[in-house]
Amino acid sequence: MIYPYILDLAILKTFIILNRNNNLKKKQPMKKLIPLNNDVDKLMAFIPSLNPSWRSNQRITSSPHQIESLDVINSFKEQGWRIAGAYEKLKNGSRKVGSHFIEMTHPDFMVKNKKGQTEAVANISIQNSCNGSKPLEIDLGAFRQVCSNGLVAHTSYSSYKLRHTEKNKNSLYDVLCLANSNAAKVIEEFNKMKHYDMSPSQMVEFAVNAAKIRFGDDYNMVDISQLLKVVRSEDEGSDLWTVFNRVQENLTQSDRIVDVNGAVVSGLGVEEDLRVNKELYSLVELVGNNN
Repeated sequence: MIYPYILDLAILKTFIILNRNNNLKKKQPMKKLIPLNNDVDKLMAFIPSLNPSWRSNQRITSSPHQIESLDVINSFKEQGWRIAGAYEKLKNGSRKVGSHFIEMTHPDFMVKNKKGQTEAVANISIQNSCNGSKPLEIDLGAFRQVCSNGLVAHTSYSSYKLRHTEKNKNSLYDVLCLANSNAAKVIEEFNKMKHYDMSPSQMVEFAVNAAKIRFGDDYNMVDISQLLKVVRSEDEGSDLWTVFNRVQENLTQSDRIVDVNGAVVSGLGVEEDLRVNKELYSLVELVGNNN
């Protein structure tokens, strides 16, 4: 005889497993950055909440010490950065509690390939809220041109978080200058990765740990070899930089992975992509330090 409570536990366990699998393979609507090609007018049209006057007309209350994203953008533009793309997150469809993401690139900070050609340029990710409910966050990284893919560094000198206070607002310019100067340091770290050669077992271990970052306990639902798959000739190689790019792109882009049930795994939205990228960089640093 099977007791009812044992049967209930079995049903509950089955439900949890199925739910995990569904969460892994369910295709979510992708939330991608809108390309802007350094056009401030397009940026303002796409994210009107960047404008304090617009917020005032909409009766949106901001922090009295609001650090304006436009001030950040204009300061970076003066230092040679270009607006690459943007995305706005709306909570419950309301602009009144929106937050936004802005990507900027700098053509003078470069990762070069073996032929001396530019393979990637420095990238800055800016996150902010229009009402001061969330802090301003700035993350340095690189934008790889061949695949239009962004990589985010995660070190003590590559990430900045400023709450909307009078002190932080007054010191904003110094922070932005520091971020600009450290962009070259981040690119230098990316270039160093090219000198770390990985063995086949190291590449597999790296891919397994990368899968755990995105999928957690469900990482074994995907074939790890898919993360190491070479998509284009530029992705061939066993150095840390190339393996990092290959795994990162396959892990985060849409329709690159099929789970054990044959379902295509969706790509990542902007926020989750940023989280995965930061944790992947920490994994890269660990590999680099062990070489």
